[in-house]
Amino acid sequence: MTKLIRMVGTLLFTLTFCIFTLQAQELSLQELVNRKQFPEVLTRVDSLTAADSASYATMSAIGQAYEGMFRYKEAYRCFQHCLSMDTTNVDALNALARAAINYGKIAEAERCYGKVLEADSLNFYANNQLARLHYQLGDYDKAMDYYRTLTSYESDNPTILAGLADCHMKKGGMNMLIALELYARAMEINPENIRVASSLINALLWQGDGKGALQVCDTALFYNPDNRQIRQSQGMALYMTKNYLKADTVYSNLLAEGDSSFINLKYAGASRYMSGHALDAVEPLELAFGIDSTDVETILLYGGTLGKTYDRQRAYELFDRAEECMKPKKFFVNLLATFRGSALERDGRFNEAEKVYYEAWKKDPTQLNLLYEINKHYWLRDSEMFDDEKRLQKALFSKYIYMTELMKKNEPKENLFGFRYFLEDLYKEAFFRDMKELTMLAPDGRKSKLSMADLQGLINQLPEPSDQEKKRREQMKAAMKEYEKKHQKEIAARDSAKEIKIEGKAVK
Repeated sequence: MTKLIRMVGTLLFTLTFCIFTLQAQELSLQELVNRKQFPEVLTRVDSLTAADSASYATMSAIGQAYEGMFRYKEAYRCFQHCLSMDTTNVDALNALARAAINYGKIAEAERCYGKVLEADSLNFYANNQLARLHYQLGDYDKAMDYYRTLTSYESDNPTILAGLADCHMKKGGMNMLIALELYARAMEINPENIRVASSLINALLWQGDGKGALQVCDTALFYNPDNRQIRQSQGMALYMTKNYLKADTVYSNLLAEGDSSFINLKYAGASRYMSGHALDAVEPLELAFGIDSTDVETILLYGGTLGKTYDRQRAYELFDRAEECMKPKKFFVNLLATFRGSALERDGRFNEAEKVYYEAWKKDPTQLNLLYEINKHYWLRDSEMFDDEKRLQKALFSKYIYMTELMKKNEPKENLFGFRYFLEDLYKEAFFRDMKELTMLAPDGRKSKLSMADLQGLINQLPEPSDQEKKRREQMKAAMKEYEKKHQKEIAARDSAKEIKIEGKAVK
């Protein structure tokens, strides 16, 4: 009996020791995580047993370590495993959602945070994460909804107010005035906060309020006198308010401290130039030009300083360069013409649309797509060509100029028989009318004459359709004639069934 008691005691001690050891290991892992010693946690992963995977605390600690090492895929899987052990655990849901965002599984993150809010709609962490997530996704209205929920907790929290202000800034328009109020309120509550101060200053500068920005800069620099970001903003505000000497002092001090960023170089030079010290402006503007030789303002200022000092020849070169940089890029000019013309067409304003296309083509004759956009609206059957003289003139111009320009291109021309048909039909009709020349009307209203010989010359350049295509066209024309005959008969039948009045009643 004594021996049995001893055996049971030994077994209980062994079991208790194993449990204690496992708990100690779990606590040890979490303690390492708390100390941010993530690599140390991960070195122990290979030594864990299969039974350890059943421990929520162990898997959670490992997931946190992976997350701390930016290994979000592994973190996501660990937290996914934790959630499978307790599907209603808020910590597991939040952890999985957090890892899912960084792993790129946005829908999964929203689902998890949504689960948290189903249980507690005012959960601070989930609302904050969703506010930040939707802001990053560009859904500012949703982000604002979550920030407003957060304000129900802390209406005077400067971080929440700044987050809400950020959303209003992104929405623009009248929302920017609301953003300014929110930033100002957050700044009043927490004037030491550089993030809030910087946001408010940038918003004021964006609004063109240099004086207001200077006041905020002074407050922010009282609490953070060495902050370079605020000092740079102070220089910009001084420049905007035309206090060029003080602006030069601010930028010069930043440069002396080793901050040779483009903004500091450019506006140090600009401040010196605007305050009448052109020679002193040459060096910073030359360095700024070396960083960005496409910035028009920098080129002009650099050229202006050289023109006022010692190198007018170089100044002329810079002015030419600035003029070239100021020209709009052809790609965007043509894209704008295409979009504007398309919008006008959809609005039923084709006369305006074709003027847009035509003017853009004259500036860049390589863009034949613009001519195509004009010509596609002018297809006339041979039987109706001379019914509308103005439309015929426009149609002839659009086809003639498009085909003439296309013939100059080294591109396939097999599928142009539709244009040949049109021009041949027009030539035949004009010949039967004994016409020696035809009038063309351009979209800009200018008229020109086209001789029959020139028209025939263009037709001869266009490819002949294949026999199969000719046969198809004949069949199509025959079908059209048959349709027109049937249509005319229907009209005649309706006209013959005129209304007659019998005893004051109309009957057919």
